Amino acid sequence: MAVPQSVTAATVTASFMLVGNAITQSWMTIPVLVAGFPAPGTEAHAERCSLLGQQWGMMHKVGNSFFRPISMLAIFGYAFGAYSCAQGSMKGDWRLFTFAALCHVANVPINAKLDVIGTSEEKAPAVQLATSWINCNKWRVVFPLIAGSTAIWQAFLLGM
Repeated sequence: MAVPQSVTAATVTASFMLVGNAITQSWMTIPVLVAGFPAPGTEAHAERCSLLGQQWGMMHKVGNSFFRPISMLAIFGYAFGAYSCAQGSMKGDWRLFTFAALCHVANVPINAKLDVIGTSEEKAPAVQLATSWINCNKWRVVFPLIAGSTAIWQAFLLGM
């Protein structure tokens, strides 16, 4: 397997890693953290908000340090795939790889919005912030899924 094909395979893997992470956060981790949250104004609510803030801080830190570089590698990997197709060193339509790269770029404004939510110091609307984060994060499933699926479709259809 040549370098462009290897980079494409690794990039598709990165896309689906990002999909799995976003699914885990949106439909498993965050819903569990906010399940059975005590009513606002109670002592239990304040304690739980503090705990959620600690958990959220750790998730945000780990997510940024681990998954953001993977997303950047996916952007560059698909850009390299587009370049390789345009140069003729790999079969395929360079525009599809460009589209896949742009799907990852589309997550940048979503990531910026999530950063604001993730670093919020306000504890009162903890559940609302978490729910807002879930709804926004679901889009981070869609774009890498489309990117990876497009690249796989091209690989199997055109035989790279």
